[in-house]
Amino acid sequence: MLRSPFEETVARDIVAGKWEEPTGAAGETLGEGLWALPGLVDAHAHLASAQLFEAGSFAEAVPRARHALEAGVTMILDKGWNDDTTIRVIDAIPEDKRPEIEAAARIIAPPDGYFPGFAPGIEPDDLRDEVAAQAVAGRGWVKVIGDWPRRGRGPVANFDEAELRAAVEVAHAADVMVAIHTMAREVPAAAVSAGVDSIEHGLFLDEDDLGVLGGRGGMWVPTILRVEATIAQIGVASSGGRLLAEGLGALSRLLPVAIEAGVHVLAGTDLVGAPADVAAEARRLGEFGMTPAQVVTAVSTSGFVATGRDATFTPGTPANAVFFEANPILELGALSHPRHVIRLGRVV
Repeated sequence: MLRSPFEETVARDIVAGKWEEPTGAAGETLGEGLWALPGLVDAHAHLASAQLFEAGSFAEAVPRARHALEAGVTMILDKGWNDDTTIRVIDAIPEDKRPEIEAAARIIAPPDGYFPGFAPGIEPDDLRDEVAAQAVAGRGWVKVIGDWPRRGRGPVANFDEAELRAAVEVAHAADVMVAIHTMAREVPAAAVSAGVDSIEHGLFLDEDDLGVLGGRGGMWVPTILRVEATIAQIGVASSGGRLLAEGLGALSRLLPVAIEAGVHVLAGTDLVGAPADVAAEARRLGEFGMTPAQVVTAVSTSGFVATGRDATFTPGTPANAVFFEANPILELGALSHPRHVIRLGRVV
């Protein structure tokens, strides 16, 4: 039995890893009296490493993926690294023993536009070719670093709007989505105008940007815990710390605007904890003004819808579910304590 916080209770059989209408008495019943979601979604993950800007470790990434599934995460959007570790994880682990994973491969940045040596330095004239290459290397995404701090100048745009638009055109022609890192004031507007699919961090989006982004069903992953960790790292009194704190200060006003506009506001860990900990980021969204129902949507159904998937238990769709003893809309803490997880019909 599948009792969703968002819809009526339905009965489903599992046949060949998919939900189907019941055809008779069940040989085994799972989930009676529990609350079900199709899974949690970490929309800004980095499976390759548990540490910022270290080389990817396949040996560490595999258990991180498996632990995420055990925690109820049935889909991960991995926003890139400096190698192909996550792509190897996708290819190496059977689908029913890991979350569904969409991933960017190598992060794209200009020579002085990211941590030194982490991303290959791409001049703007070469951006189209690099996007085309990474579209092939990845699994559904490319990731562009939209801005980065320069000494004495603060965060500076790495690419202009025309260059970003060209990158989006190349990616979309390859049926791949584009995510952009941005913490600067002016870059979110340029990224939205250029057609970028997912804004990562994006503290300086405004109402007009959100209207455009929502009009096309775009995604915004604020990564509040990551931003707070960065402020603590660089110092609350530093110029960068003050800038990020200013951006965080606007979230309580902008998050409801984004949801009303149709933006898919999503939860993402971005190396604060691990993908298995995405419920903590979801609860932080609630502390910044989202309602409990919006929080549950942000960490579950919205991620599926935003990426073109069914977020219900429709017959014929993959049999994925995470069960909770309490309705997570009424008790957000339940998101961290799943009772059962099903991935492609297999009880995890």
